[in-house]
Amino acid sequence: MKKQSQEDITWNWFVARYTKLGYNSLNQFAIANGLQKSSLSRYFHRQRHIPSGTMSHLCVILKVNPNQLMNAIGEWK
Repeated sequence: MKKQSQEDITWNWFVARYTKLGYNSLNQFAIANGLQKSSLSRYFHRQRHIPSGTMSHLCVILKVNPNQLMNAIGEWK
């Protein structure tokens, strides 16, 4: 069995989170919350850091606290 990379773990956390909140796709989540799908993909595939202003917005819409989001994206252990 292949070990998941940190990028896969982070992406899977994000997909599970928005699915739990009732969104069926990344596109639906992005449109409903006024975010760019490509930016979300880059954030949660760990290709780009989440800007501080976006971080608080994501916490609210994902219904997580900053510690949970930072842990999920691997920025804070």
